[in-house]
Amino acid sequence: MSEQSTLRMTRQRRAILEAVRAARVHPTADEVYAKVRGALPRVSLGTVYRNLEELARRGLISKIEVGGTQRRYDGETVEHCHVRCLTCGHVEDAEVDGVDLQKAGASRIPGYVVVGCAVEVMGYCPRCVMAGHAESARRS
Repeated sequence: MSEQSTLRMTRQRRAILEAVRAARVHPTADEVYAKVRGALPRVSLGTVYRNLEELARRGLISKIEVGGTQRRYDGETVEHCHVRCLTCGHVEDAEVDGVDLQKAGASRIPGYVVVGCAVEVMGYCPRCVMAGHAESARRS
């Protein structure tokens, strides 16, 4: 029996899982909490954090730990690249030419047990570019 099948799907856990999978962005725990709280007003932030970690550990969602920002969660569990805005921290999926994370994650590196691979592209999102943040970064 797989770990996924032994996980009891409580009302709170199901709402958290659905909130992450329905999100068009990669939400933080606080954002998931705000969404779930609309349906379950008595849910605690601690419950959301614990369940996000458990769902990620069980492979039902992905945990994205990008440099210098809050941990984010993704309903897509297949390895893929992300792009992060250096100004506002917005994270979204990115298709990067020539990068095959599934092959990279399956690589054999002497002395290592490879468990995955992550690529993070950094830049400025369209909203921050329009606000002039990318221009000030180019001058520094």
